[in-house]
Amino acid sequence: MLRNVLAETLDRVSRNLALRPHYSMEEYQRWFDQNPEFLHNGAMERIELIEPLTLEGTNNLYRANFWIERQGDPQHYGQREIVVKICKFWARPGKNRLHRLNMLLSAFQDEIRINNLIRATNIEGVVQSLGGGIAGRHPYLKLEFIKGCSLDRTFKTDLDDDEILHRVAKLAYLANTISQLHYYQVIHKDLKPKNLLLCQNPMHKNNHKILICDFGYAQAKLRETVNEYGGQLTPCYSAPEQAIMGENLSYSVDYFSFGIIMHEYLTGYKLFPKSMDIFTEDGHRITDRYLEYLKTGRENRFEDSRFPELTQWIDSLTIFDSFERMQNSPNLFDIAHKLREQVNAQGYRDVNTDFLWNQLREYERR
Repeated sequence: MLRNVLAETLDRVSRNLALRPHYSMEEYQRWFDQNPEFLHNGAMERIELIEPLTLEGTNNLYRANFWIERQGDPQHYGQREIVVKICKFWARPGKNRLHRLNMLLSAFQDEIRINNLIRATNIEGVVQSLGGGIAGRHPYLKLEFIKGCSLDRTFKTDLDDDEILHRVAKLAYLANTISQLHYYQVIHKDLKPKNLLLCQNPMHKNNHKILICDFGYAQAKLRETVNEYGGQLTPCYSAPEQAIMGENLSYSVDYFSFGIIMHEYLTGYKLFPKSMDIFTEDGHRITDRYLEYLKTGRENRFEDSRFPELTQWIDSLTIFDSFERMQNSPNLFDIAHKLREQVNAQGYRDVNTDFLWNQLREYERR
């Protein structure tokens, strides 16, 4: 009995001492060096951090080198560049601090599991997971490194006709990826431009495609700091029911986010241009005024006679009421292939439309 009490006390003390909002890259590296992942054949996975990519929110992202080594063998095997996502061992001071920390760590383990599930489904249009682990007290997730940029870096106004064609083809591929995730009952719940990467690597099979990343909210429950505002949704891109319900959310939340992203990618303008101002003025909270604006404040600027249904889809995908939204919106698989048809009808094809063609033929052979 005394031994158990002592062990629990020491564990609590050590956890409190380890609680820090920021660790340096050198400190994380020491944890990785001291806690290599051992494989069944006695080999070890090694990680060498190169540079930070982002240190915001509840996680730190680093570019890193990864390889496998065998004891006594100087050669490195399977060497590649990756991204390491490390869960911060930190919770704000206050009531139930260690409980909140446990919830944060549990949510990150959920993210590792959901990434493993996605890897098993062979869905192509996502940033591929390479598995997770734990270095000391720090859970981490290994991801493929994508050369390119987040989608928000590509937003601009006054696109020419050719650029719109190229972008519609990419959106068709993205819509199909989301529909594939939904087929496997994975709801992302935090689709936004920063969680979408445009691959710009001629050596990568998904060059010129938009890839989905960051499934940290797909299975999160009671996680208090999902985004930089400390809330459970991202203003400007999240569906209103995420503020109203919080739990038991359906695929409709991803439809809403996709409609907003589609408009911004094709026009350079926000679909609800005053939403962030209202959110900021109201103390960075989702208020009744913010929700009322989502009912009435839509400003759809997309007009292109080559895509007569697209303007209507943007409106229907972002209807305030989730039930009405799903009643009025085609499913994303249909949107993907209708967009592909319309792009091909303009005499344009690329890796995005070719993938959708091949996918359709595969379905027809089954």
